[in-house]
Amino acid sequence: MKFCPKCGSILVPATENGRKVLKCMKCGYVEPLDANEKSAYTVKEKIKKKPKDFIQVIDVDVSTLPVVDFKCEACGNDKAYVFEVQTRSADEPATRIYICTKCGKRYREYQ
Repeated sequence: MKFCPKCGSILVPATENGRKVLKCMKCGYVEPLDANEKSAYTVKEKIKKKPKDFIQVIDVDVSTLPVVDFKCEACGNDKAYVFEVQTRSADEPATRIYICTKCGKRYREYQ
């Protein structure tokens, strides 16, 4: 494994102008491979980034959750189950999730 001399990121195998090189995906630095190194570097898996708006659906057993007063906009019910989840970084407050006891609609409240 080699690192970029400019920014310190990992150099990854790539093909530029028909020849195999090691390329820094951060700053664009390119290092040619000699004949001995060409067979040593292969791409096993392409890394895909998750979308930034990725939301994980959480299945919750509501029978154990406390019930609080909360007005549901969908059905007009005035009771909801409530729980908290850490959806952002650890130094941010938790997100409070409300689930209507009648229709099951979910609401989130950032504190």
